[in-house]
Amino acid sequence: MSSAAVAEEIRCILIPLDRQALLLPNAAVAEIVDFHRLVSLQGLPDWVAGVTDWRQRRLPVVRFERLLGEPEARSQRRRIVVCHALDPQAKRPFIGLVSSAIPRLLRVHAGLLEGRPLAEDWRELPLHAALTVDGREALIPDLPALAQRLSEVDLG
Repeated sequence: MSSAAVAEEIRCILIPLDRQALLLPNAAVAEIVDFHRLVSLQGLPDWVAGVTDWRQRRLPVVRFERLLGEPEARSQRRRIVVCHALDPQAKRPFIGLVSSAIPRLLRVHAGLLEGRPLAEDWRELPLHAALTVDGREALIPDLPALAQRLSEVDLG
């Protein structure tokens, strides 16, 4: 494989939600863990599922479907995808995202990505783009913007 072909290939993780999927570069994901009981705190917005302990840290766990205004999937195969906040100023350097099933690794060729504008009601959300990858609609979350939103939430 030529170095130009390798440069255009991006290793990604496709995180399934109920109706959508999130797409992140592999390097943005720290770990994928089993979904387990979360601590729910008083007054959390409905898009924050709760917090859990992860590697001696308090990890906020986000239901991205709720941010999108959709019902949350309640699959037995749910996972928590632990992501880097990608913001050196973030109060919490890691964010957990609920996945409706086991995420999968993809090698995405940049030239094959088909982007489109975000839906009107999604433009204020922490999203970079909407695109089609592997025949499925996927959203690219804006992790620093999500970390900023979480910094405004009292997680105890």
